[in-house]
Amino acid sequence: MQKFYSNLTKTKKILFIVVTTILSIPIGAILGLFIGLVSITFVPMCCVESSCHSCFEFNGMIGYEATGTLGALIGLFLVPLTYILYIVYLEVKS
Repeated sequence: MQKFYSNLTKTKKILFIVVTTILSIPIGAILGLFIGLVSITFVPMCCVESSCHSCFEFNGMIGYEATGTLGALIGLFLVPLTYILYIVYLEVKS
């Protein structure tokens, strides 16, 4: 990708950055959702007299809903941010 990116003209670089950043947002959210759903395994259970449920709560959601939503929100911002930082690194390096 580094070689491909460095060979582009300035207008094509801008278009490439805009399109790939927009595409990285839903990809980051999906990856975060999966990571959030897998991470529920490490959350302990809270048991009351009648039943047990996950102790993790986020915005009124419990368990899989909460970790999945939190993971999706983190991925929604973290993946595009790291992608933009990588592009900035490529620009500074060249």
